[in-house]
Amino acid sequence: MQTAKIVHDPADVSTRLAELGLKEELLLEALRQANLYRVRTTNHHPRLYRYQVMTAETIAALRDLLVPEGWQKLDEGQYELTRNPSGTMAIAVASGDDNVAQVERTPSNKSPKGRHTIAAVESNRQADMFADLLPVKEVDTETPRDTWVLLHRVTKSGIHSELSRPTEISDDGMIALWSERILLGKIELDGDPVQINPPDQPDIDIVISKKSA
Repeated sequence: MQTAKIVHDPADVSTRLAELGLKEELLLEALRQANLYRVRTTNHHPRLYRYQVMTAETIAALRDLLVPEGWQKLDEGQYELTRNPSGTMAIAVASGDDNVAQVERTPSNKSPKGRHTIAAVESNRQADMFADLLPVKEVDTETPRDTWVLLHRVTKSGIHSELSRPTEISDDGMIALWSERILLGKIELDGDPVQINPPDQPDIDIVISKKSA
């Protein structure tokens, strides 16, 4: 079984993220901004929103921070991504389980993902399998070559996160293997986290048909 490359030393994290055109502080800032919305939720908010707010607001903040640097918003098929200027990498955001940012453990997403995530992970796996066999070809700007996931987990003490590249996912949408994990610094928090048991919400395709005359 493939063993994930784990980058966790602060200096190595900065260097690796720079190679990807990113900065750790920018990723952490997106999570900080999202947390401002999370802590304002109450029992009067819709339950689904209270579960999704951290992920949704992280996506928005990440785009706010990266689009001015040439990155692009990509949301085909309700699959929300932020893609780099060259089209070679895209970032998804997901809540993770208790293993997020743990060096000795393998994390996964907290709730099942749909067919778009499964297809993206399969694309990563195929790229790894045939990287040395296939000739270099022009990047398809409609389909990112690599999809990474900004995983986050909120606890009483802080927000734990990592930017990682998945390469194996089960048929029910749970990521089981990563080729590389970049562990980010912990965001310290005060107070208790909002603990919500989410309903299963895989990627959804909404088809709108015109009403016939």
